Amino acid sequence: MKAPRLLLAVALLTTSCAIGPVDGGGPYPSKNISILAPGSTGGGWDTRARSIDTALHDCGVTDRAATVTNVPGAGGTIGLAQFVVHTGDPHQLMVMDTVTMLGGIVRNDSPVDLTTLTPIAGLTTSQSAIVVPADSPYRTMADLIAGFRTDPRGTSWVGGSLGGPDHLLAALLARDNGIAPDQLNYVATGGGGEMLTLLLSGTAKVGVATVTEMRGQIEAGELRALAVTGGNRAPRIDAPSLRELGMEHLDLTSVGGVLAPPGLDEQQQREVIDLIRRMRDTPCWRAVLVRNDWTDEWLPGDEFAARIKQHEEMVTTVLKELGLTS
Repeated sequence: MKAPRLLLAVALLTTSCAIGPVDGGGPYPSKNISILAPGSTGGGWDTRARSIDTALHDCGVTDRAATVTNVPGAGGTIGLAQFVVHTGDPHQLMVMDTVTMLGGIVRNDSPVDLTTLTPIAGLTTSQSAIVVPADSPYRTMADLIAGFRTDPRGTSWVGGSLGGPDHLLAALLARDNGIAPDQLNYVATGGGGEMLTLLLSGTAKVGVATVTEMRGQIEAGELRALAVTGGNRAPRIDAPSLRELGMEHLDLTSVGGVLAPPGLDEQQQREVIDLIRRMRDTPCWRAVLVRNDWTDEWLPGDEFAARIKQHEEMVTTVLKELGLTS
């Protein structure tokens, strides 16, 4: 009777190894994932985080749960400061986009910068639109520029965080037209809902936001798009691109992606990159791209780190030129 008992013991041991230890070890992800969106609910980073969560699970990339947490404020630097404490934990991820977060870091003199984190992947770029209310006297970019020159303070702008691509676009347009930085009347908001309220109420005269955030109101005729960023026109938006208008230097295209905390080893980094790569290859993610007007921009690991470095130098230079940082 000893041999059967031995075989049973071996079988039980083998089975327990196959399903993985109960402490959460085993293939990545070996436990639930937390995704930090360092912005408000309903904003661009929140949409990115929840889209990743949806694509991971709806297309069966992993059966581990993912929880999205929002920590808005200071161009993402409040969330960033909370995120870096998770050193060495590959189950903690953060969504961001390069220009917006780097602008927040420079503007707020953040003690934490993106080089301390582990680059996972750049995923997308997206077009933004310069919009005005439907009853605005500005019907073209030329009209807007003329009004901006005549009454800089009265031409109130609304957009994303200070130092982000929306703010920089407005500030560069001001510089090109001889308007001092302190004459730019720009209100930073936490997301499209607040921006839309300010525009439709007449509190703000001009807005800059992603096409995704404003598309519904543009197509409904509540807002008029005067121009879009990027080299091409946006689908179903009757507005020229900045390149068409000879203003491509205003276009600071940001790359949205995923970072992990500091301290991951090379194996952990590869495993997280592989998870995001498998998610990107699903029809669920392709549907997300279409739904959000995002363009695929795959930059894994070191490629994403290089793009972050490039954008850091660009953002710092522009902010200094505009007198928006020391």
